[in-house]
Amino acid sequence: MITIFQIITAIFLFFLINLIGKFAPTDLRYFQISSFLETDEAPAFNFSFRILTPIVFIILLSALLYSIDMDNYVKDIYFISIYYVIFRAVFNIAISRSLLINWKKQFFYAICIVALSYFLYQKIIITKNNLLPDFSNIANELWIIILVFLYNLFNNIHLPIVGAEKRKYNYIKTTFFDLKENYGEILDSFSTNIRFQQIAYSIMLHENFNRPKLFRLIEYINSFFKKEGTYGIMQVKSNQVLTDSESVKLGMNILLENFRKYKLEFDNELQNREKEENSYYNSVEYLDQNFQSKLIRSYNHCDDYSYEISELADYLNEKFFEKNEENKNLFTSV
Repeated sequence: MITIFQIITAIFLFFLINLIGKFAPTDLRYFQISSFLETDEAPAFNFSFRILTPIVFIILLSALLYSIDMDNYVKDIYFISIYYVIFRAVFNIAISRSLLINWKKQFFYAICIVALSYFLYQKIIITKNNLLPDFSNIANELWIIILVFLYNLFNNIHLPIVGAEKRKYNYIKTTFFDLKENYGEILDSFSTNIRFQQIAYSIMLHENFNRPKLFRLIEYINSFFKKEGTYGIMQVKSNQVLTDSESVKLGMNILLENFRKYKLEFDNELQNREKEENSYYNSVEYLDQNFQSKLIRSYNHCDDYSYEISELADYLNEKFFEKNEENKNLFTSV
């Protein structure tokens, strides 16, 4: 019974920490795939957040259990940290983000969390009276001041991002070629235009990253209770469950229909533009990019989404399409 309690608590702790991360003063919550580079803007905060949050949770939980006379549940409570780091690793693998994870760093975090949990359990938590702070010695306050100083000092250190860039490149490369192998023929049947395909692949990459197979499986299960939803790797809204291939076909059809509509608008605006005005905002390139954004927004009505897909399409063009600038045009190339 205690083991079950510890496992459930560890899973709850995992989701609680992710929820807290949404309100943290640094970007811990949601990885934008188009950013490509992992920037650790607050390394001391990130380190302390990841290491100390599970420890603080265990201490507070132990105090709560002691206060309601459930002392037997405090026994070996450090196992919550062990189950927590295991579940964290399994969860990241299950949602297909293993290529993005710095496993050396995660292993270091895991060792620190488990070791510190065990140390505090043996020295403090195991004895009920030890959980209350002792302010009888001024040395306590002195060490707190020193720790705060060191925290602020290390928080201003910016760490290198080379390893993160390589991991994210490997993730995008592996996922892109998997998508190309599985759905390339479908995309070719709709359009062979390189930019059109780059946008389509970018949508699949972005949606697959934020709705990996595990999440899509949950959506399929949820369809037994609520039919309408977004399904498949292209997250197409439908009243019936869609396979990944079906979602790609429907998603491509949506993109193609909207492209044809915007192509007419693009041609009209191109003819009516002020040819005398010599500026980038009046150029064919700018007009093409602007209509690409309209096309992406027609698929998902969100400016952030449009920016993410455009950036990701440019990245694909740079890394996997020989960095041909002409490939970045869509409406002027058809």
